[in-house]
Amino acid sequence: MIGRGVSYGALSVINAIAMGKGAGFGIDLKTEATVRLTAEPGIVVEIDGHPSEDTRLARFSVEEMLRRYPESGMQGAVISTTSNIPISQGLKSSSAATNAILAATADALGVSLDPLKIGRIGATVAIAAGVSITGTFDDACACMLGGLVFTDNPKRELLYRMPMPDGYKAVIHLPEYQVRKSAFPKDRMRAMASEVSAAYDRALAGDVFSAMYLNGVCTCRALGIEPEVADRALACGAAAAGLSGTGPATGILVEADRLDEFLDVFGRDQVIVANVRNGDAA
Repeated sequence: MIGRGVSYGALSVINAIAMGKGAGFGIDLKTEATVRLTAEPGIVVEIDGHPSEDTRLARFSVEEMLRRYPESGMQGAVISTTSNIPISQGLKSSSAATNAILAATADALGVSLDPLKIGRIGATVAIAAGVSITGTFDDACACMLGGLVFTDNPKRELLYRMPMPDGYKAVIHLPEYQVRKSAFPKDRMRAMASEVSAAYDRALAGDVFSAMYLNGVCTCRALGIEPEVADRALACGAAAAGLSGTGPATGILVEADRLDEFLDVFGRDQVIVANVRNGDAA
């Protein structure tokens, strides 16, 4: 019984840690997973290019699916993933991996799961595996559905979904260090709930670009760093910029026809470029 699944990355507009509500949008970096179910107990995980990465998330994902569908008689699995989403940078690599593995396991089981069901199962798995503070339902929805999503993470509800504006490329600045979820100062972030809530309201009202920046400033403050990359990007002509997730990557939106001009000024080191992914958002 072999199944395959795919999910994509995303960038943050609003970090859900502060108040439980989050927002983000899809990009076309992706993770692909293959799951081969076995009748024998035991789960083997192969993460292409990252042999030392913690495999709890992958294992918990399959175990949760086998627990939900015991009639399959399967007790183990061989899981393999490939991805071009940088790990522990705030680009939703964990959510994309969870989505892809859950989808692949469902495919192997012959079970049809809609994207929101996958996101809800993934939120349960992410908290159990200790890789998420809020359950990352916002990240799961942005990765699986594409477009701009607004969610209530504690309630696991998708509140709104809409397309991102056309004509922009996502430029992602990647520092040489990582920020693990376990090390993120969540209490500092929660202390800024009122400021993040104001940014959330701005995004809902359509001012997504300034909301990205304001949210990023709050996240930077929680981490004890300055939003210098976002400030520099805006000074170089970006339409929007802000720290993504718990960082340290900065998501930057640039008009597609000005991309080369922007990169000539901003620089091309430690940068990757992705497409904004709207999926079937109307």
